Amino acid sequence: CVGRTRQRVPALLPFAVPLPVLPRRVSLVLLLVAAVLGTSGVVGAAEALRVALVAPGDFSAPLRAAFERDAGLRCTTAPAGTAGGTGRLAALATADVVVLHRGPGALSAKDAETLREFLGSGRGVVVLGAAAEAWPASADLLKELLGVVPSGSFAGGATMTVVNLFPHAIFTGVERFEPREAMPAFGTLPDDAQMIMEGTVGEATTPLAWVRRARALRLCHLVPAGEEVLGDPGYQVMVANAVRWAGNRPIPGARPAVQRTFMPESHPGSFAITFPGGPGVCLDPVRGGITYIWDGDFVDLRPRWITKQGAPARVFGATFYTEKAWQPLRAGSPDDPGTLRFRGYALKAGVPEFHYEVGGRDVFETITALEGGDGIVRSFRVGPGSRPVWVDFEDQAGATITTRGLERDGGAGSFAAREGGEFQIIIRRREGGLIR
Repeated sequence: CVGRTRQRVPALLPFAVPLPVLPRRVSLVLLLVAAVLGTSGVVGAAEALRVALVAPGDFSAPLRAAFERDAGLRCTTAPAGTAGGTGRLAALATADVVVLHRGPGALSAKDAETLREFLGSGRGVVVLGAAAEAWPASADLLKELLGVVPSGSFAGGATMTVVNLFPHAIFTGVERFEPREAMPAFGTLPDDAQMIMEGTVGEATTPLAWVRRARALRLCHLVPAGEEVLGDPGYQVMVANAVRWAGNRPIPGARPAVQRTFMPESHPGSFAITFPGGPGVCLDPVRGGITYIWDGDFVDLRPRWITKQGAPARVFGATFYTEKAWQPLRAGSPDDPGTLRFRGYALKAGVPEFHYEVGGRDVFETITALEGGDGIVRSFRVGPGSRPVWVDFEDQAGATITTRGLERDGGAGSFAAREGGEFQIIIRRREGGLIR
């Protein structure tokens, strides 16, 4: 694969460019006020997103310009002091997200406390190219934040031959990404880290980006951060999207990721549907229903690819809805034998539509996310037919179920219109309803 990358794989040039030497950390702190675009599915879309960018002047300029030009961000400059000066990080007090290029540099005791308070507050963090030398008095804080620290150079400084961008909203609008800089080596990521970009040299691989959601904190770390990539339009879009993700805001143009794979507790060929602001859905077409819904926006398919026997995909986030009954969609009555047949699916404007045949009637289902990512809406379109379509419901500790267009009968609901029509099932996570 030399010379190729993928979205999961753009193409790379076969030579290495060393990481730039870190300048003396005379940090510039910028307060970026984001006029966030878009209205879908993530909390607080109408409010301004305040972002503090901590970076040396030479490195902040292209990001600031990109934000102003491409991401609809209005940028004002907060007072910046010399390295170690008191009050350099004052902008963090009013910021929703902090972007750290390499790291904060030498900090006064007051600024170190400001940074720790920010990181402990549950607000968003984006780190670009974390470097241990840029955290001279905070190595423990760096490890706590990233879960792992850089150690040496990956593959002797060789350029990536393959870069995999795994399906995640942060890569929305990124058509190609070809970093040519040498990359630092990282050890094993913590269990809660979701690797969304991976680089390869020969048979060796290394994480190039990951996200974490620990407590209320939302962290994104993008390993490439050299001078060349800062001027890359794709990278600039990536950083702006990472800022929005960390701030729990909509990413313009982001669509659900639909992948057919081997999911835990489901038949082979099940669907993993992850919405940009959450949640994630596992739909099993063999069983004929949703197996579970989890609080997350990513699923890791690498276990399926890299293990000899093909392990199930890895899900991140707690589950709040589960089903186990065989074929909950039935024709005639809730007690009739299951006759559902899965006929396929299509993507319509990025939204999956599933086609079933139930008792001779065509049934089409689309799944969309509730605003805030707290659940889903299952919208059904039923073709003409003489037999009513029934839906069985299971008791849920972590979610509520409401319906539109169905006649409820205890733990089931029926749609009897012979001419066909529509009905909806709304599944919403209960407050505190994460069950595993």
